[in-house]
Amino acid sequence: MSVADRIQIVGRSSAQQIADGLMDMILEGALKPGERIRESVIADDLGISRNTVREAVRLLQGTGLVRYTFNRGLAVWNPSDDEVLDIYQARLHLETAAAASLTPDTDLTPLTDAMEALKEAMATQDPRTIVDKDLDIHRAIVGLMHSPRLNKFYAELLGDLRYFLLVLSLDHHEYEADSGLEDEHQRIVTAFASRDPHLARDTIAEIITENRDEVRRILAARTVA
Repeated sequence: MSVADRIQIVGRSSAQQIADGLMDMILEGALKPGERIRESVIADDLGISRNTVREAVRLLQGTGLVRYTFNRGLAVWNPSDDEVLDIYQARLHLETAAAASLTPDTDLTPLTDAMEALKEAMATQDPRTIVDKDLDIHRAIVGLMHSPRLNKFYAELLGDLRYFLLVLSLDHHEYEADSGLEDEHQRIVTAFASRDPHLARDTIAEIITENRDEVRRILAARTVA
């Protein structure tokens, strides 16, 4: 299936429209991990200038979905299994450390506010909106440690995690109303609200591990040989 079959430009040629269309193709698996992004082919397919495509690709690079590789040039990000494990290990360390930091006086307002925002987002059935609110819950968890350096480090993981969660949303129907996502996050909030570090740690570790393993399975099935 060509890019022209998937991307319809409305009105003036728009780099953002093209970037959005390419993003959808990546997330839906129409463009597979490791597949090259050929600007000239896209421009010819859509009948637009290469400058417009180049700008679209620049926007797409900002999402982390496409990256330059040594031997393939610009291609859809193809995270190795080791990379996935490393990213989730870093996430696990940060969020379980936050759980361990719980005290009877811990202010959980940012976490409970983020949970309410996720509930509202679920009604939109828009995966990108829901992913952002999902990640805000985990950002709030790390924020419980009140460490600007840890917050900054976690922020660097968010681009990769956003991609993984969007992949889950489409392959695993993670963000449908009856998917259990809201209940899963309510479990996390309830565990933290108990102020029991062991319960909070066990709960968040279980959910992150399940998420990691599902992402690994989906990406392995998508990867081109």
